[in-house]
Amino acid sequence: MNYDAEFCRQLRVNEEEKRQCFARVSEILALATKGRNFGLLSLGKEAEESSSFLLRKGLHLALDGIKSHRARTILELYILTGDFTGKELLDRCIILEGVLGILDGMHPKLLKELLLSFLGETGHITFKEEFEVREREKLLSYLEKIENKPAATNSSAKLGNVIAKLDEKAIKRFLQIIHIDDLAKTVKEMDGKAQIKIFDHLPDRGASMLFEAIEQMDSIAPHEIVEAQNKFVAIMSELKDQGRI
Repeated sequence: MNYDAEFCRQLRVNEEEKRQCFARVSEILALATKGRNFGLLSLGKEAEESSSFLLRKGLHLALDGIKSHRARTILELYILTGDFTGKELLDRCIILEGVLGILDGMHPKLLKELLLSFLGETGHITFKEEFEVREREKLLSYLEKIENKPAATNSSAKLGNVIAKLDEKAIKRFLQIIHIDDLAKTVKEMDGKAQIKIFDHLPDRGASMLFEAIEQMDSIAPHEIVEAQNKFVAIMSELKDQGRI
């Protein structure tokens, strides 16, 4: 799709209509984070249940292993043959670029910048104010609820004790190495105080990504938790052998 001056004129909407597209951007970013952390197959439920035909179609193409350039052609034709303008066209362009970003494994942070560019400077600022603040409030509410939560298992309790003993430099070194997926699987089983300590030592974006990953874990197979915990222990052992903790 050629985003030239003429096409962009068809995309023009008022500020209220831009605001109505914020939910779509937020939805796609959540899908991108989930797909990046757990693989495209984790998006099967959304591919069946989304209220948007184009998003369902795009996710089905992703699940079917269709290459991004083929998916672009298919989705663009659905858009162009619909003769959409204004908010309807804007919404579909956001879906198009969002699905292709997910297919290409684009980092959610970069994808967010791409999608928000459709909403202009004022839209970017308003999105940050309305949605990112809301996500921060959700995280703070979660941390408040788990403060006195016990560890789920003895092994999780032991790992939580390891976290409790780390100083600020050591825990930051550890968090720079472990993959967000393994961290989420391990942290979810820990006691509340250990979880809070980990969140407190992550940058805002890292804390947000970890929270999203934990939220999206409907159920985890026991062997997946054990594998993640083993990676946790291996990283700790390596840092200790190097004298870095």
